[in-house]
Formats: sequence, C-alpha cells, structure tokens
Amino acid sequence: MLKKILLVLFVLVAALGVGIGLSYTALKANPLFDSRVAQWGLLIATVVGIALGAARGLLKKKSEIQGELVTRHGMGSFISHWGTALGIFAAIFSGIVLGFFVTNNGNSIWFIPVFAKTTTQVTPALNVHYFSVVMILFSAFFFVADYIATRDWTLLVPSIRDVIHGFIGKYFLRRKWNEDEKYLASQKSAAMPYMAIGLVVLISGAVKTANHIWVLNTSLVGWATVVHDVFMVFIIFFTLVHVCIIVLLGDWPAFRSWFTGTMSKKFVEHHHPVWFDNLTTRTNKS
Repeated sequence: MLKKILLVLFVLVAALGVGIGLSYTALKANPLFDSRVAQWGLLIATVVGIALGAARGLLKKKSEIQGELVTRHGMGSFISHWGTALGIFAAIFSGIVLGFFVTNNGNSIWFIPVFAKTTTQVTPALNVHYFSVVMILFSAFFFVADYIATRDWTLLVPSIRDVIHGFIGKYFLRRKWNEDEKYLASQKSAAMPYMAIGLVVLISGAVKTANHIWVLNTSLVGWATVVHDVFMVFIIFFTLVHVCIIVLLGDWPAFRSWFTGTMSKKFVEHHHPVWFDNLTTRTNKS
C-alpha cells in the first residue's frame, strides 16, 4: 500500500513539476489560457475527473480492519486530496506572483507586491496558474463524483449535533463528545465552508477564463476578478488554519494516514467510536 501511495504522490508532484518547468521554458511566451487546445484541456481534465471519480465511487472497497490497522484512505482519496492540495499550493504561488487586487497602474492595493509586471514575467506565472487549475479541476471533480457515487452523505456533511456539540462544545466549551465518525465533527464542520469558498473561486475563475474565449462585459470580468482575489485570500487563510489545527491539536495519526492510508485499531476505537462500530459491521467505505 505504501509503495502505491508514494507512487501516486510522485506522479502528482512530477506532473505539476513538468507543468511548472514548461511554463518557464518552452511555453514561457505562449499564454495557455488563450490557446484553444489548452482551453479544451480544462474541459477534458474536468470530464476525466468526473468519469474516474464516479467509477471509483461505484467500485470502492469497504474500509476494513486488518490486524491492528484500519484502512482509512483508499488510493482514490490520495488522488483527490493531494491532487487538490498540490494544485492549490501552485495556484497560491502563481497568484501571489501575479498579484492580488491589482489596479490599472499595475500595483496592488494589498500588502503583497506584484512580482510579475512585464509580459515576460506575467505569461509564465499565468501558465503555472493554468497547470494548477488543470490539477485542481481533475482532482476536485474526481472527489465530487466519487462522493456522489458513494452515496455516503454523512461522511463530510455535518449535522447540527456535529457543529454544536462535536465542534463548539468539544473545542470551545471543553465538553465530552464521543460520537466522532471517520472524520471528526470539527473536520466535517470545516469541510462545508472550505468547499463553498472553493466553489466561489471556481465560478469566478470560470468567468475570467471565459473572457479568454469570448469577449465578456468588462464590469463582469472586473467583479469576477475581485471576488476571485478575495476568496483566494480566504483559501490561503483556511489552508493555514488547517495546518495549524493539525499542529496545535496534535492529531498526528490522522495526518500520517494521508501518507500511509491506515490508522491503528486502538486509536480508531478510542477517537472514532461511531466509525469503529461501522467497521465492525462492514458498512463503511474508504
């Protein structure tokens, strides 16, 4: 399992690395968002992600206990999680280079300066953004199709009890909560707003991309750019919070599972009791 996981991570990193390399070498003078072939690439990445995600959801094996280990993540989970994460990191990098809230004089109203001001600087950064979007589209729609096909709606959608008792009660009021499933109530509570923010970034980015295909209203594109920048700042903030929570709460077994695919049986039984009960009746999928 570990070898397969490392292979998936290597392929994802290598694919994005090749894209970034090409952006600064062979493609540095060719804006990909203006290329019809590259524009089709965005659609193809989306369609392939949906097709493979749906297939994975329908054919997914159930989580199981193997000795003292519990399978928490299947191969598809690694593709969607790390593919989206790597794409977001590359998008943040290229977005910072291009600048947030850039005015007509080429300066930013934000505190981070605009690093790319000339065409020779802007085009490579835009192309990195293109490759990051391709990876995000494939991975995100893979996840969505997988989630829908699996039909386990409570996996990431929190209930009122999850929010009030499992998140607010447990972490802010220090009350006991012993009803955590595969994902903690706090993780489920954070997943929905994170995905909502990502959806706004996706839609506003789609408007900006459409402007490279058709001539859209200038005001519409301007507002889409502002919304895209604002919500990308939210993405950066949520990503930093996500990392800090792992460090502050010390949830290292869950973090390691994103590299190993497994968690110890004792840890699952103690920290994820509802999921453990589902595992013993073999009703849960990875």
